[in-house]
Amino acid sequence: MNDLVILVGGKGKRLGKITSHTPKPLIKIKNKKFLDILFSKFIKYNFKKIYLVCSYKKDKFFKLYHKKKIHNSEIVCIDEGSAKDTGGGLYKLRKLIKRGFFLINGDSYFDIDLNILSNLKLEKNVIACMAITKNKNYKKNDKMNNLIIDKKNYVKYSKKKSYYMNGGIYFFKKKIFNFIKNEKISLEKNILNQLILKRKIKGIFSKQYFIDMGTIKKLKSLKINANILKQKAVFLDRDGVINKLNLNGYIKDYKEFTFLPGVVEGIKFLNKNGYLIIIITNQACVGKNIINEKKLNTIHFKMKNYLKKKNKSYIDDIFYSPYYKYSNHSKYRLNKFDRKPNPGMIFKAVNKWNINLKKSFFIGDQITDFKAAKKAGLKFYYKENKPLLNQLIKISK
Repeated sequence: MNDLVILVGGKGKRLGKITSHTPKPLIKIKNKKFLDILFSKFIKYNFKKIYLVCSYKKDKFFKLYHKKKIHNSEIVCIDEGSAKDTGGGLYKLRKLIKRGFFLINGDSYFDIDLNILSNLKLEKNVIACMAITKNKNYKKNDKMNNLIIDKKNYVKYSKKKSYYMNGGIYFFKKKIFNFIKNEKISLEKNILNQLILKRKIKGIFSKQYFIDMGTIKKLKSLKINANILKQKAVFLDRDGVINKLNLNGYIKDYKEFTFLPGVVEGIKFLNKNGYLIIIITNQACVGKNIINEKKLNTIHFKMKNYLKKKNKSYIDDIFYSPYYKYSNHSKYRLNKFDRKPNPGMIFKAVNKWNINLKKSFFIGDQITDFKAAKKAGLKFYYKENKPLLNQLIKISK
């Protein structure tokens, strides 16, 4: 499992008074801190640790995030001391990171799938892979704003105007630390420049949405268009949509679990098209004491593990309601708002993953699914009697 490093140490001088008390990554965009928006984007990758490299107003980051857990990832704040250049923060991590890692800037948003970076074939001599995006503000003397990718995916400086620039998202092998000799070194001017000239860095070009919040004009634009930062999702019921119904009642063991036709391929299709996949399922079998939550979670773990091994596809999250109003256990008689036809689980997913409901939809097979989707303001489709992949292709046209 890789780690993620987020650089959050900059002062944000171009934002003037806005950052006099609040660091750029902690500025709120529609009542949500920008850094929290980044977390909601990247938690699906299940990083072991997320390192926040702090300097300016570092106490705020330590108070909010240090040693906290987001999903399955532990956040660790690193004090880089008085503001070093961008490579200085990495120098502090040289003994903490044990394998390849991702690095992003804490003041920019790039809607890209990180798996594309780590899955690119990196030969022995290659140290890193970086994301390239379209450059709307060409600067003649800034080499990082004038890049190209050759036929073998190596990043090069362009001799002509390329209009492609560094997107600020990287996957580094641990070998990168061999190039970081001290704290006063620039990632862009020194390290990346050296790697590009020595053909040690590969790249991928992405047309996905990119924005940084480095100027007042960009920040205002970001706040006006905040919905752009929200993610699209497909909500799926489980039994009867993902897997065959058990004619004898509830599924009590993974041996009774069988994927319906087109589901595995359909989930891969959604992954490739940038949708989050969220399972929303009533599981009153827990409240009825037919199985316990540990057993249910084991079924879900094996379901997700099968997808990963079969075609490297993944489900981002599963929300289940264990409640049953006549349960012998008082804790399972509570929280009726989570159980479909109520929309509680949907709203929890929306908040956790920063989801845009208008760009999302729900597929279910029961009237309770329809009612929950309607209450949440979600577009709804009943599961058709055809492979799920076929239905998804039809919906996406």
